[in-house]
Amino acid sequence: MKKEKIFFVVLLSVVAILLATRLFVVDVVRVPQDSKCPRAGKLSFVGRWSYGYRLPWKATSRISYSLGKRNDWVAYNQPVTSRDEQADTTAVRVGMLAAIPGDTIWYNNESGSISVKPDKKHGFSHPLIVPAKGQKIAINNDNMRFYAVLITLHEPVKATVVDGKLCVSGEMVKQYTFQHDYYWVENGDKKNPSDSRTYGFVPHASLIGRIL
Repeated sequence: MKKEKIFFVVLLSVVAILLATRLFVVDVVRVPQDSKCPRAGKLSFVGRWSYGYRLPWKATSRISYSLGKRNDWVAYNQPVTSRDEQADTTAVRVGMLAAIPGDTIWYNNESGSISVKPDKKHGFSHPLIVPAKGQKIAINNDNMRFYAVLITLHEPVKATVVDGKLCVSGEMVKQYTFQHDYYWVENGDKKNPSDSRTYGFVPHASLIGRIL
């Protein structure tokens, strides 16, 4: 009976340690087989402290906050589609940080697609800034619809387009100062657009951590 009790205590301790490790240190994800990530098709560890530890009860707050680096492969939660959703409850994706806060990417007005590099020959000639926390960005006809959706879903204010102008919290604005950092994330698979090509900029709050 004593041996069984010891075994039970040891088992509970191991389970508790594993759960604590996954909650506070590393998570585990399976990288999709068709991903361009070097860990494609494998179970991989995700460092929860890579970009600051995301608090379980408030996904927008972190301990030891730090920005992601360009070309980092990360696990992240797909951006929310409603202000009622929590950033850490949506589907988990794997992608590369193709552009980080403050970078400029390029928009094709005709196709509606994005390129990380300018390419006038193929129509990627309209600059679109990846917002950084505290960065003031001028609003124009090319970027208005991108930023209106972004502000409404992820910033602590509401934005709409009224008569061709951006209206933030009831006031028409020509520029806006962002309160969060954002990324342009790509999975490297042209056939699978489950990345920023579909849902736009990814807020820092959605990052789980870097693939180790």
